Parts: sequence; C-alpha cells; structure tokens
Amino acid sequence: MKKNVSMHFSVRLIAVAYFIMITITACSSNNDKPSTANQPADSTSSVQNKEMATYHCPMDCEKGKTYDKPGQCPVCNMDLEKIN
Repeated sequence: MKKNVSMHFSVRLIAVAYFIMITITACSSNNDKPSTANQPADSTSSVQNKEMATYHCPMDCEKGKTYDKPGQCPVCNMDLEKIN
C-alpha cells in the first residue's frame, strides 16, 4: 500500500513540475535578439516609421519585437498594444 501511495505522489509531482515548466515557458522565444525587420535603412524611412503606429506584445514574448499594424502575438495570441 505504501509503495502505491509513493508512486502516485511521484506521478503527481512530475505532472505539477511539467505544468509549471509549460506555464513559465509559454511566452519564451528562441530569438533573443530584437527584430531588425522594422528598422529603417535610411533617414527618409526613419521619418515615415515615426509617423506610423508601432505595436508590441504586452507579455514581451519576442523580447522587444514590434509590429507596424495591430493584431495578435504569434506566440501567446494576446492582442498587440500600441506603443506610440
């Protein structure tokens, strides 16, 4: 009887640890560097980018990546927030 209880405890402990790991890493990204896709190549496009709205994930799933139009984060599916 005691061995059976110990096994159930171990299985539950592993399940809880797995759940915590999944919860913590849900918004992590393999790309630790901010995206350079929205950065301008010259000063003319810099002025145009400043006039456009910029959006980002409130959970910062992609470590500073920004988007030029509203939508949802591709990692956590939260609505992107306007930052300027």
